[in-house]
Amino acid sequence: MSVIEVLKEKLLGNFYSIFRVGDAFDLYFDGFWIIAHNVVSPDEDEINKHLPTLYQPSSEAVDKEDVAKSIVLSSTLRKCITGVALLPDSSLELTFENGVKLLFPTNTEVVDWQWALNENANDPYLGCIVGVFESGEAQLGSC
Repeated sequence: MSVIEVLKEKLLGNFYSIFRVGDAFDLYFDGFWIIAHNVVSPDEDEINKHLPTLYQPSSEAVDKEDVAKSIVLSSTLRKCITGVALLPDSSLELTFENGVKLLFPTNTEVVDWQWALNENANDPYLGCIVGVFESGEAQLGSC
């Protein structure tokens, strides 16, 4: 199977039931995780514009950019994925049943992997289903 075939088989019609935000973003599906150094939504700018007024403590968060990302991730929790695309730079784009799009980009600097699907949310060098270690190079793993 090709990388996109594996991604579609794993993700289309599926949903995640847990997400974690920290040094990386981890989304748990049934038996595997998407782990990523970054996740992006076009909705973040609008959320960030209104956050200080709606919830003042967000302006004091250590990682302010993660507040909007967490709101977007919460809005896609348990929502089925209706679209999966692997972009030319190997960024992964997911579309959810509520119309929200998430992008797992491959332009994070100073990291040795970008995003991956694996069974345990650990370092993808220890095993992955699909992994992107460099922009433009999605590869099938050994899991």
